[in-house]
Amino acid sequence: MSRQELEVALAREQELRERLRVFGRIQEALVRLREVGSVDAMITRAAAEAAHACDMDRAVIYRVDADMMVAEAFFIEGDEGRGAELLAFSREHPLSLREQVLEREMLRQRRPMLVEDAQNHPQSYKPFIRRYGTHAYVAAPIMPEGRVIGFIHGDKGLRSPRDPHGVDELDRDALWAFAEGFGYAVERMQMLERMRAQGDEVRQLIARTEAVVSEHLAAQVELASAPLGEAGTARAAAALLPAANGPVSTLTRRELEVLALIAEGATNSQIADRLVIAESTAKSHVKRILRRLGAANRVEAASMYLRGAP
Repeated sequence: MSRQELEVALAREQELRERLRVFGRIQEALVRLREVGSVDAMITRAAAEAAHACDMDRAVIYRVDADMMVAEAFFIEGDEGRGAELLAFSREHPLSLREQVLEREMLRQRRPMLVEDAQNHPQSYKPFIRRYGTHAYVAAPIMPEGRVIGFIHGDKGLRSPRDPHGVDELDRDALWAFAEGFGYAVERMQMLERMRAQGDEVRQLIARTEAVVSEHLAAQVELASAPLGEAGTARAAAALLPAANGPVSTLTRRELEVLALIAEGATNSQIADRLVIAESTAKSHVKRILRRLGAANRVEAASMYLRGAP
């Protein structure tokens, strides 16, 4: 092997080791983000995690809102105040993806980009480039399920402030790997948040159902124990269970309650008072009971109930 070939082989080995080191940091960063409790918190931390994992000085997270690109998080190594200032500026000046900008092309191709000499690039978005002081940067789409929902931009503008070639293909590939993993992490967290919300709704529904059932059961006990007199009370309680045979066994629980009161000699008005229902409702129950029992009148219906036979 010649000296030149040896140098090439060593350079490739060094590049491979560097890639493995960077991608290892990216995996660790994504694990930390997945442990965060919400999507909002993940987005807030993602810019810093991306910068540290991909060896960048600055990183920005954008979301795609219709045809606009809106900043969500801005990180600058060692300068939190400047990061907050540029985040506010970016939010006040969202980028329209309808314009002929590099992000539009990235949205179409769904691939990362390495942008050199950004200050003079014909398709770079000059309001951001000039305010950020960016001369070279890398960008990658965030696209779970194949749909672009945002972008990550990163540069090395602090260590190479005016270098038009301040980033390279490794930086591009590293940010692309982070963006891909981050997209899946966001998708997973959103699914968990939806499941939590649905679980809360189910628990609330169960609680409301239990409250209604408890109220209904309490009402049944109250009706069955209403002051009907000693004998009447016993017969009314027995009426809550259908008879073993005969037409009486075909009646509903409410109809059995009404029939028990008919057997006590109660009028429609008294039935309504005892069961806390409208008198017209009591009248309807009585008519339906007579029809279902085939009884000619209330006396015959009461007799059938007391005998427990047709």
